[in-house]
Amino acid sequence: MTDIVLKDIDPILAERIRRVASARGWNVHDTLFNLIEQGLFHCESEVRRGFDTSEVDALTAAINALRDVPPGKGF
Repeated sequence: MTDIVLKDIDPILAERIRRVASARGWNVHDTLFNLIEQGLFHCESEVRRGFDTSEVDALTAAINALRDVPPGKGF
């Protein structure tokens, strides 16, 4: 699994994450994983509202293809 490092997190956001972890009985790793996953589901549903399935599939394929493009030398 890929490691993700969050830097310079606002203290209020960090406290909100800790409160969710405490309320759910999760450790911070599981809490962040679940929050990211749930946030992605929410964002994806918002994106899908404006597009039909074929458009979403084409957009997803284009984004995935761009991830495979090697970085350039800059400008």
